[in-house]
Amino acid sequence: MKARKNNKAVTETFELMVDGKPVAVKATLYETHTTEARYRVSVNNSPVYIFGWDAHRNRLSVIDSGSAVNNMTERMEEAIGQQLYHKMAA
Repeated sequence: MKARKNNKAVTETFELMVDGKPVAVKATLYETHTTEARYRVSVNNSPVYIFGWDAHRNRLSVIDSGSAVNNMTERMEEAIGQQLYHKMAA
């Protein structure tokens, strides 16, 4: 059995303007058992969305299929994905 690293999850907060409205985002990076990077994301204290790399879109986007996903606009998803991608690259 492989030992797991004891990495403490860090939640980052940031604000975006989407369609002229401020959006408060909380994002926590974590790794799946296959070492894929994923984010738990809350928008304006919403339920959590899971963001991960979408190879078909070639960007970070919402990957869960729960009913809450329908509440997020495409522009908001793209803006959050871009911000998370820049944080990963830094």
